[in-house]
Amino acid sequence: MTEGDWRDGEFRQRRPSAETLAWVAASMGRGSRVVGHRRLTGGVCSAVNRLTVERRGTRTFVVLRQYPGGLGLHGALEQEIANLGVMAGSGLPVPGVLAGDVAGVSTGGAPSLLMTRLPGHVHLDPAEPRSWMTRIAEIAVLLHSLDLPAKVLRPWTDSWIAPRDGFQIPAGAQKPEIWQAAFDAMAAPPPQDTAVFLHGDLLPVNMLWSRGRITGLTDWNSIRRGSRAIDVGHCRRYLAALYSPDWSEQLQSLYESIAGVTLDPWWDLYALLHYADSGPKWIRGQVAGRRPVDVSGMTSRVEVAVETALRRLG
Repeated sequence: MTEGDWRDGEFRQRRPSAETLAWVAASMGRGSRVVGHRRLTGGVCSAVNRLTVERRGTRTFVVLRQYPGGLGLHGALEQEIANLGVMAGSGLPVPGVLAGDVAGVSTGGAPSLLMTRLPGHVHLDPAEPRSWMTRIAEIAVLLHSLDLPAKVLRPWTDSWIAPRDGFQIPAGAQKPEIWQAAFDAMAAPPPQDTAVFLHGDLLPVNMLWSRGRITGLTDWNSIRRGSRAIDVGHCRRYLAALYSPDWSEQLQSLYESIAGVTLDPWWDLYALLHYADSGPKWIRGQVAGRRPVDVSGMTSRVEVAVETALRRLG
């Protein structure tokens, strides 16, 4: 999956096919029918729709995720279904699997996943940022404390995320020497750190909120084991890009205070460096109009976070 290819197409805007809707109705039980649908915005890799299913006079909301057919993405969907199975007993607010058609046999060739709908909405414009970040830090600490069968999960170093030799200085860098110094620091062997259960994509756009609480965590494609600083660092990078480096630093401070640990500075920097020139484009798509987005300033804000983290590493 390369940047600027199928994710730029119209698949994510396409309404579910009649074949797909028939599969959904059959999956929801005899006498069910789909009576409404609404495309959910913010995704970059799949088409996501909220469907209204009516059965015996009762209406239920469900969520349908579909990937384009013919691109070999069925393996990713299989992994997501398996990951949701792992999370089912976690106590965290995660969607439940209702049905899956990995091969797209009944959905026009599009690998499909039908899930329960979680309450809440994506909340990206908080009136009280510190309280908002505190809730994020709290759920991250809870996630990392889970005693799930994480020992069978692959380590973070097996992730699809760019390897250390794949880092590149962003075209908009104001201080290229900072990025190069950070890349040089990554040449050292990764330090040993306690491996915990990781979400792998713990970003504000993957959290649902209601009345000041996080009511849902979504996008369970990337669970791994590794340093807790990876999850927090990825979220910090997002906060720096979308808001400010100060918010990024606050999240780290809040997490360390709540967890009673100090995040490993090498792994934190490693996560921050997973930023590319395409980042602003995808972030703007994920935000989907939920708040103003300063695309031109993203690289410089992340650069400040990288410089601060580099100083912390020493």
